[in-house]
Amino acid sequence: MTGLCVRLGISRKTYYKYRARFAAEGAAGLVPRSRRPLSNPGQTSPAMVALIVRTRSVLAEEGWENGALSIRNRLLREGHRPPAWRTIHRVLVRAGLVEPAPKKRPRSSWRRFEFPAPDDCWQIDAFDYELADGRGAVVFEIKDDCSRSQVANLAWPAEDTAGAWECVARGIDAFGLPRMLLSDNSLAFSGKHHNMVVLLEKNLARLGIIAITSRPWHPQTCGKNERGHQTLRRWLAARPPAATLIELQQLLDQYQAAFNQRPHQGLDANQTPLERRIAKARHHPAAGPVDEPTIVRHCQARQGGYLSWNGFHVAIGRELAGHTLLVFATGDHLLIFYKHHLVRELTLDRSRRYQAFSHHPRRRDSNRDQLLADLNAAARPEAGLRPAHPSGLPGPSRLRVKGGRRPSRSERVSDP
Repeated sequence: MTGLCVRLGISRKTYYKYRARFAAEGAAGLVPRSRRPLSNPGQTSPAMVALIVRTRSVLAEEGWENGALSIRNRLLREGHRPPAWRTIHRVLVRAGLVEPAPKKRPRSSWRRFEFPAPDDCWQIDAFDYELADGRGAVVFEIKDDCSRSQVANLAWPAEDTAGAWECVARGIDAFGLPRMLLSDNSLAFSGKHHNMVVLLEKNLARLGIIAITSRPWHPQTCGKNERGHQTLRRWLAARPPAATLIELQQLLDQYQAAFNQRPHQGLDANQTPLERRIAKARHHPAAGPVDEPTIVRHCQARQGGYLSWNGFHVAIGRELAGHTLLVFATGDHLLIFYKHHLVRELTLDRSRRYQAFSHHPRRRDSNRDQLLADLNAAARPEAGLRPAHPSGLPGPSRLRVKGGRRPSRSERVSDP
């Protein structure tokens, strides 16, 4: 018997086990059997398995990521005690809900970077969207590099510098001024590789914001925003397509509120973007000077060629009467834009109610032809608005150097 066991490579105990099975069951007793224990107290309960599968289905219907980490975060937020995310992943694999991706690059192979504090750097980019009637549109998206928070979204007809500027203005209105703005090399954001400076770059310079770009053909530099497009596209695809830009903008506003309040897998302990923004906020010493916040408002120009701001009347020229202007105010310093064209920059003189132009000739925007085209396109004859003069904006011979007549008493109305 000992020699037989040595020749077969088994122990004496194994020999006696198989001999007993053969005596009791015949040849069927020699078939190898599973060594799985009869009971497994640590196994995931069927109720938890059903909850995991149901949560994954709910996340998919809502348009969010539905992997193991997302499922675990949702269950934690709902008050459950889920197992580890690796256990959840194994449950999904057993249920046939995971598509194998052996060629997918692992997370550990990427070199990650982020700025130390919120608003140190924003990333801006855009992607195409098709409306319900087949018309094309563009969605601008701005993310904060440190907190991953959604700073601003904008539905716009095309990817141009006017839409990029409007999106940046919305972000500044909600979160304040960033230090830098990172983008790719599209002409909507930068003209560096075309030997020109687009108006977005000029406006950012006026606000003291540094415009930087990624290396050509290297989208990884703007990877946080590129990855954010995937999440936003999936969320929009889970809903009926918008019929107009207004409906699309309403969807984007809903997405921004929901995105900033759900856990983000790229943050420590799966914080929400708003939680990271608060935790990483840059704290300034109390004794140092406190920077005044920048206020962003849309104001309509009066028929007299001025706009009202905090009790002051600011002259801007009659050619802009009736148009909506964008005002950036940092204390008494004002930057007034029509779309993406700088109309006037001034510091309020609080000793005068009417802020007239200086005695020097007004410095006009370098891109006057485009500004005139925008004014003519926006003119509404039925509303009594006349288009700009074809020869150019009114000069000293057609308009007083100080910005036209002072507003009459009836035109001096309270601030909007």
